[in-house]
Amino acid sequence: MSATKDDLAKAFDEKVSDLVSQLEAWFAEETAPIDGADGSDAPSGDGGSIIGTGPAIDSKRVVDARVVTKKVLDIELPPAIIKPGGYTSCKEMIDDIVPKLKKVFTGEIKVKTPKPVKQPEPA
Repeated sequence: MSATKDDLAKAFDEKVSDLVSQLEAWFAEETAPIDGADGSDAPSGDGGSIIGTGPAIDSKRVVDARVVTKKVLDIELPPAIIKPGGYTSCKEMIDDIVPKLKKVFTGEIKVKTPKPVKQPEPA
């Protein structure tokens, strides 16, 4: 017997706080400066600084959050639901992704799953 959409929605709702806390931890780790500096001494204005001109995390890096979705929800994070360009904050990412993940989890949004890579025959 397979779970109904309501059953799946309830199961997602039970996991959402864990999902959010793990996404927050993942985001903090991914956006932390490599050298530990906070960037407050970076030039600003018209001086040509690239600090703060783009998103905090781009959409290609967000795909790596699949480690969280796989662990908490046992599903991959589909690239199709990630906002092109990325997110300027963790809150923006969570507000965008979590409702979409619920729809994927319950089957409301169908996403393409990649076909397994065919391994070449040994010579």
